[in-house]
Amino acid sequence: MTSEEVALADQVRQDQIKDLTQIMAWIAYNSAALTGVAVNQPSKFPKLQDAFPTLFEQETQQDWRITKERMEAFAKARNETWNENS
Repeated sequence: MTSEEVALADQVRQDQIKDLTQIMAWIAYNSAALTGVAVNQPSKFPKLQDAFPTLFEQETQQDWRITKERMEAFAKARNETWNENS
């Protein structure tokens, strides 16, 4: 490596460290802000999916009636199979 390449590599590494430091400072600042909201106004504290919509998908809540119908159909089919084999 030439001295210019070494200097460039060093500059790139310093830029990476600065970017990482800025990200860590942003995380610390937002953590403190969220802690303040959580302590003083817990009802306004955002859910994880709302705070990071691109990282966490919204989980849809299935209606309990659909689950009940599926379980009843499964139980009926299993009981019929069980009664045929007995």
